[in-house]
Amino acid sequence: MGKNTRNQIQTAFEIAKKVYLNEVSVSEGANQLEQIGLKRSSSLDYIYAYSKMMQGKLYTRTINAYATNYYLHEIFKQQGAQGLRSALLSLKAHIEYYENTSGASVIKGREIYDMYFNYIKDNLVATVYPDEVELKKEYSEGLTRQVIVNSYERNQLARQECIEHYGFTCQVCDFNFKNAYGELGQDFIHVHHVIDIATIGKKYTVDPKKDLIPVCPNCHAMLHKRKPAYTVSELKNIMRSVN
Repeated sequence: MGKNTRNQIQTAFEIAKKVYLNEVSVSEGANQLEQIGLKRSSSLDYIYAYSKMMQGKLYTRTINAYATNYYLHEIFKQQGAQGLRSALLSLKAHIEYYENTSGASVIKGREIYDMYFNYIKDNLVATVYPDEVELKKEYSEGLTRQVIVNSYERNQLARQECIEHYGFTCQVCDFNFKNAYGELGQDFIHVHHVIDIATIGKKYTVDPKKDLIPVCPNCHAMLHKRKPAYTVSELKNIMRSVN
């Protein structure tokens, strides 16, 4: 790929970001990209790809491998881990869409996805809540308590895809942290594994919409008051019987 084409893609990223932030219209952005030599259709592809990546949603038109890698790199640099997770969800949806509709494998796209996914998995530490750890040693009050994360990996992309589907409202009691705490509570929720992963004994592929569900910390704790855990329906019935 020539230097000019890379420059065009880098410019496309900056203009796509301005469109996403409503600083320029889609039409104005496409016109600017046409002026640097990009075709109208390609200009729109780059603009829409950025918007979908920022939202973690499917984009159907393909952008080339260099553009995909550059977009992910810049989104991570500018938006951090949360932005990169959204972009990876979008890329994953695009790869699956393309492979299902065309029957062709997106080898380079999967390589790029795997590279950034592994970076998140290996280098970014997710928030760990008390119900998601096992005690290794416990000392008397006032001394350090040592904990280790449950050996079953908490897949952060699966967690985010679950939240993208259900939202940040507890699916048991309908509590929403943003509604209760304002900005402090924005984007906060626990995610419950419908199947108790500690009982499986092996790795398995998580379906974010079937195997995970957002719940508040109180309901999460109550779900795990029994082993195996209560189902969401069972806990809802208990709450109805009390209230």
